[in-house]
Amino acid sequence: MTRHDLQLVNDGPRLPEIMDVFGHELQHAAELLRRYEKAVLERQVSQPVRQGGASELQLVDLVIQILEDMAPFSQDLAKLMPEETRVPESLIDRLRLDQLRAVMGGAEVRDAPHSGGHIDVF
Repeated sequence: MTRHDLQLVNDGPRLPEIMDVFGHELQHAAELLRRYEKAVLERQVSQPVRQGGASELQLVDLVIQILEDMAPFSQDLAKLMPEETRVPESLIDRLRLDQLRAVMGGAEVRDAPHSGGHIDVF
């Protein structure tokens, strides 16, 4: 799909809105990973850390940092895009998660993460 293809769509959601929501969803993903990281760290306090465990946890932190960088980048990019550019519904329909399809399709942006509750580490 090219930039020209995106502009030919007349009835899909606007690309700037999609990019803004995309950034918001990246921030949610980072928040969920941060909760996971916290749960793992709390678990490690009560048990001995196996060799390599700390470096693997640093990889989780790296993913969080990438998501936290990409979220505002996506939202700032949305402000620079032409308002009339639209996204074909077929692109949104490819998303596997129902919640994500709903949000990308124009539903209200979530204020809370995808899931709540406590994360248990086994």
